[in-house]
Amino acid sequence: MSRFTERLQRADKVVDRTFAEELPVVLMVGAERRPITAIFEKPDACADVHGGGEIRDVAPALSAYTVDIQGLAKRHAVTVGAEHYWVTHIGADEMGRTRITLAVGEPSKPVEDITQWSR
Repeated sequence: MSRFTERLQRADKVVDRTFAEELPVVLMVGAERRPITAIFEKPDACADVHGGGEIRDVAPALSAYTVDIQGLAKRHAVTVGAEHYWVTHIGADEMGRTRITLAVGEPSKPVEDITQWSR
């Protein structure tokens, strides 16, 4: 590993300690309860659409080390402090970090994938 890569990894750890959620973040990977260090984002912003209308993006997300989330899958449970969430999307590994999109609440039964447009 190059000195640059080592320094970059040390800088990432400083960023994690600075921005990481103070509340415990716990993943439920199968039957395993796995505490991790993660940056939690819970947007509460609206975007106006030209011509009228509004888009609300309130999907919470985590940014975590990819190695810490091995085995995590859609519909697995996540808790941040006392709040319950479940995984809706796991992004691609981006230089050792992965973004995980969450939904609020407990996972329920899976919904079938939409394979065609309704009429």
